[in-house]
Amino acid sequence: MGERGPKAKPTHLRILEGNPGRQPINDAEPQPSGAPICPEYLSEDAKRKWAEIMESIPPGMITRADAALLEAYCEAYAVHKGASEKLNSSKDLLGDNLLVNGKPSPYLRMRNEAARQLATLGTRLGLSPADRSGLKIGSPKGRGSKWAGLVS
Repeated sequence: MGERGPKAKPTHLRILEGNPGRQPINDAEPQPSGAPICPEYLSEDAKRKWAEIMESIPPGMITRADAALLEAYCEAYAVHKGASEKLNSSKDLLGDNLLVNGKPSPYLRMRNEAARQLATLGTRLGLSPADRSGLKIGSPKGRGSKWAGLVS
């Protein structure tokens, strides 16, 4: 049986936010390092999304340990983009691209599933606007005592 309550936020995100819940910081937590390397087998759209994400995030926010999640996120983006393009280009005579022979287009289902994956994986990677809203980049607050810098 799993743990109760909401899923714990990663320590590095809590530190960036200033540890608003004042939970104890786990100083023994493993710290993954190294930037992830974009796999060659990703689709071209996924590779472009990978590069876009890695260029726009602070260093160390996504590490090699997160590479599989980032890979899945980028491929979900590529599927979403491809399905959206197919839906937009396959309009029938009535201008309805959501139905094929009176049934929902398979591209609609693909696009919706990819959107769900993007939302889930984006949250885990800290890529959604809601996840970024509480982050503060700079000196980490919440480490040590609030009096630590007063006495030398």
